[in-house]
Amino acid sequence: MSRILFIILCALCSEEGFSQAFFQDISAQAGINNAGKNYGVAIGDYNNDGKEDIYISRHTLPNLLYRNNGDNTFTDVALQAGVAHGGTTTCSVWGDIDNDGDLDLYLGNRDEANILYRNNGNGTFTDISMSAGVNTLFRTRAVLFGDIDQDGYIDLYVANMTAANYMFRNNGDNTFTDITASSNTQDFGIAMGSLFFDYDNDGDLDLYLTHDANQPYILYQNDGTGRFTDVSAQSNTNYAGQGMGVDVGDMNNDGFLDIYITNLYENTLLLNNGDGTFSNITAAAGVGDLGMGWGTLWMDCENDGLQDIYVSNDSYFSPYPNLLYQNKGDNTFQVISHSSPLSSMYGGYGVATADFNADGRADLFLANSGNDGNQLFINLTNNANNWVKVKLSGTQSNRAAIGARVEVEAGGKKMIDEVIAGASYASQNSLILHFGLGNAEIIDRIVVRWPSGLVEEFEQMEPNTSYLITEGESVVANASAAIVPDLELNAFPSPFTDKLQVCFKLEQPGFVKLTIRDVNGKTVAQLAEGSFPAGRQALEWTPPAGIPSGMYFCHFQSTKVQKAVRAIYVR
Repeated sequence: MSRILFIILCALCSEEGFSQAFFQDISAQAGINNAGKNYGVAIGDYNNDGKEDIYISRHTLPNLLYRNNGDNTFTDVALQAGVAHGGTTTCSVWGDIDNDGDLDLYLGNRDEANILYRNNGNGTFTDISMSAGVNTLFRTRAVLFGDIDQDGYIDLYVANMTAANYMFRNNGDNTFTDITASSNTQDFGIAMGSLFFDYDNDGDLDLYLTHDANQPYILYQNDGTGRFTDVSAQSNTNYAGQGMGVDVGDMNNDGFLDIYITNLYENTLLLNNGDGTFSNITAAAGVGDLGMGWGTLWMDCENDGLQDIYVSNDSYFSPYPNLLYQNKGDNTFQVISHSSPLSSMYGGYGVATADFNADGRADLFLANSGNDGNQLFINLTNNANNWVKVKLSGTQSNRAAIGARVEVEAGGKKMIDEVIAGASYASQNSLILHFGLGNAEIIDRIVVRWPSGLVEEFEQMEPNTSYLITEGESVVANASAAIVPDLELNAFPSPFTDKLQVCFKLEQPGFVKLTIRDVNGKTVAQLAEGSFPAGRQALEWTPPAGIPSGMYFCHFQSTKVQKAVRAIYVR
């Protein structure tokens, strides 16, 4: 019966009302519709089973950890995992603080000290807040992870309502040092939604803060060492409102991230001009929702290669529904959620997105405060558009690759996104980046800019595939299926001063492309491109005169796998 009603609803909706995106509310059958004072949503695969799990921040009732069962149902395992904190948690964030390959969890609380849980790797967590030195107080409203000094460890930012914010540097030994003063991030405003992102495309993480009570918002520019400068006025990002949530996305695919902010009154869209400044285009874009906005995010709901915007409103405070703004591709948007489940006239707060059922379509999870319960909206959009998902694993960079930027070029579009830990309101989207490709039948290239500074480029990739890319090593398709093409690839000696020998072995004959690239991803030599027989092959590279010493990558590409190995050249 529910399926029939859903089809009837789709048929009755007007063109503007529901358009091309279709979502179904499966909250009850999914087992996630817990009522109560739910505030934040943090998405992360805490047990490394390849499925996206969900942590819910709540007041007065224990927090929830929904383990994804892989069949559109979830099980709350917070108690047995040791993370069922029963205080007043407003926000939380996942990140791998010790680079051991599993996600740790930080909670921002209102009335008690904040908590850092270290993942034990066996489905349980240990509270290390006190020994780590991050058990701060002061009504926390946002918690963020990001490697601000690019040393390979994620640092922590804590935004508070009633006291100065905190910046903690990760010492690499499960302890943190308060560097708020030396980093120049000691904001004293009424902090709300915040996030790290690279607004000026210089390769390091900048910091954006929203405020309540009509206090101007702040954009801090990172100098690359973890020291920040307030550039709010000159960048035109010092909007003064009653800000709540914030997220970034590249609305016009120009390679610069734009900012969307929810407010008590009209929301705000700041277009990144690409020259260090932003323009307020809210009215022209048609995204000035007047509801009591909290959570917000950018997502490509139709896989058409354009980022859309979702807004979560507290409809009991102000009678406005949640909204899905469809990106029309001309710097304007239209609402396509009227009369659909997405409109959700509940007490909406945090919202986050992930592909929970691994079908290549971005889904939505909404935290509602009140008697209505949380909501899970599964994306059922039925079109021929293609997609790609990219999961990153750092080696020189932090293991979760937080702060990495990915560019996907396909079908004449160039799309970007960053791995961000903490955004929206009190929430966190998936660490796996999701790109819609429209009708593109091949991905021309995927470029990864790692927090370490390494740039890697992968060409001629198949769409409708999930890729795991390990920094400086390999890219594997559908890694969750545990099917990893075997490849022998070696480069020696390293360090080398004259010639580098590059050897590989093919199990079957086929196409091979072998290039030498520098740390910026630039190709400095092409050793092979064409068909090779099965068996072992040996090639060599003699660096030309004038090429600088340093690290280089031998990049191998076939129709089944791409892989890279490092070599050090010393002149």
